[in-house]
Amino acid sequence: MPTTGETQIDLQNEELQQALQIIQFTRRSLFLTGKAGTGKSTFLRYIASHTKKKHIILAPTGIAAINAGGSTLHSFFKLPFHPLLPNDTQYTPHNIRKTLKYNSEKIKILRELELIIIDEISMVRADIIDFIDKVLRIYCHNMREPFGGKQLLFVGDIYQLEPVVREDDWQLLRPFYASAYFFDAKIFYQMQLVSIELRKVYRQSDPTFISILDHIRTSQVSTTDLALLNERVTFDDNQATETTNDKQLSITLSARRDTVDFINNKRLSDLPGGAEMFMGVIEGEFPESSLPTPKELELKIGAQVLFVKNDMDHRWVNGTLGTVIGFDEENHDRIYVVAEDGNELDVEREKWSNVRYTFNEQEKKIEEQELGTYTQFPVRLAWAITVHKSQGLTFNRVNLDFTGGVFAGGQTYVALSRCTSLQGLTLKNPIQRNDIFVRTEVKNFAKSYNDPTAISTALKQSKADKEYWDAMQAFDRGDMQAALDAFFLAIHSRYDIEKPASKRLIRRKLNIINTQQKKIEELQDQIQQKNDFLKKLAVEYVIMGKECEMEKMKEAAIRNYEKALALCPDIPEAKRKLKKLKQKK
Repeated sequence: MPTTGETQIDLQNEELQQALQIIQFTRRSLFLTGKAGTGKSTFLRYIASHTKKKHIILAPTGIAAINAGGSTLHSFFKLPFHPLLPNDTQYTPHNIRKTLKYNSEKIKILRELELIIIDEISMVRADIIDFIDKVLRIYCHNMREPFGGKQLLFVGDIYQLEPVVREDDWQLLRPFYASAYFFDAKIFYQMQLVSIELRKVYRQSDPTFISILDHIRTSQVSTTDLALLNERVTFDDNQATETTNDKQLSITLSARRDTVDFINNKRLSDLPGGAEMFMGVIEGEFPESSLPTPKELELKIGAQVLFVKNDMDHRWVNGTLGTVIGFDEENHDRIYVVAEDGNELDVEREKWSNVRYTFNEQEKKIEEQELGTYTQFPVRLAWAITVHKSQGLTFNRVNLDFTGGVFAGGQTYVALSRCTSLQGLTLKNPIQRNDIFVRTEVKNFAKSYNDPTAISTALKQSKADKEYWDAMQAFDRGDMQAALDAFFLAIHSRYDIEKPASKRLIRRKLNIINTQQKKIEELQDQIQQKNDFLKKLAVEYVIMGKECEMEKMKEAAIRNYEKALALCPDIPEAKRKLKKLKQKK
């Protein structure tokens, strides 16, 4: 089950602070990376929910896009699935509008956008990045600036899953690109991409295991590392997959889909009793290739399942493991699952949305339009899943089955780093050195991570903006000393107060003081009127008290003088009369 460290952003993290400042206060594009479990996805969600910039979230695959709450690169930009060669005449500035046929709404979105977030960037090809650059320059009428002046936030880890490129496609791309990785796009020879690597690991805490993972990630694994890992080999499938006394469930990760299907089907058929079939429902447009859980979901009591969607009530998250313990036999609208932490969960069907972005002309903002929905229970069979589908998830006990070998760079690292500890790991086969490999181009590009000069330059550009923002925040919370301190710092960093936009902002803020002053004066008038009325009323009670004294009604007189003083404590005559009457008691 994902740890709290991965679901709550650590705003004290230095690299995260730098990344936030660059995204919030500059237009510089940024590559946010980091080893598994360092909070990349948490950062993406934080930016998406807190930024005031007009933004969209895109991802290379349908499932990644659904999980990130966005759209796929191909659907948003209308990308063809063949290689996008720089010399393709269909996509020259002269022909591209005729080829892509963007409608007016899509063009408005492109022009209004300020920030484009691309998740799982390690799987995006270089030619796609160059194509996006070309589209943004042309449609935003800004041919001189990279990405048409738009800010891009790339999120992912190039040491993990790599771009999938068929051999015949690579033969077409090879003359133009050094590799298929996104960072070898031609645009990055024209601009410096700031790369910030998150260093603090939240998923694992064992320094030995973290060290092994670091070595595997960079393909610098030692004989000792391999020996420690291969001590985890077990040839007993039951030992690798059965539940332990502490109720933690084990999941098998495999590089091959047929291995995963075989394990899940066999374990399901081995369970006693009949299976229940739950049918998912697609309404509108929702590609079956993007379904987060099977349309025909077959379950039995005792089946091990994985939740594939965060619960609104925080009872489970994407990646929680559990065991089916029952069904709603009457209405077929609930399944009952016990999670590995022992909590019994009442699970109903959930709805996923397939969205596209639209531009609200009236409010001048980008909105999501729902094209279709998919409704199904948010679980899938999970005695085993592919390494690919495990990306971003965390498990306490992992059995690694690399039968058939590893066929992509980073697969071994992704699989091993899903586990929270070395003690929670078992291996069906020993890990060989040839199961661990990192492309040379990945190693070379990673040398640019956390470049102090590049980060310092970007932060300097944002320094004044940050100080002006701090001044406004302090002003809004009423801390005038902090507001002035930040304002003077900002002026020294960059003298902006003569600019029209700055003048308007200062005028608006000072006008708040004028407005508040008027409100204070109005309140003072109202208070004075109220006090005058209360004093008048108090005087009447004094008169009534005197009349009661004349009639020898001592107790009534006391009550009237007390009422007068309750309304207006500063009436000397009432105090004197009341004191005199009480002394006579």
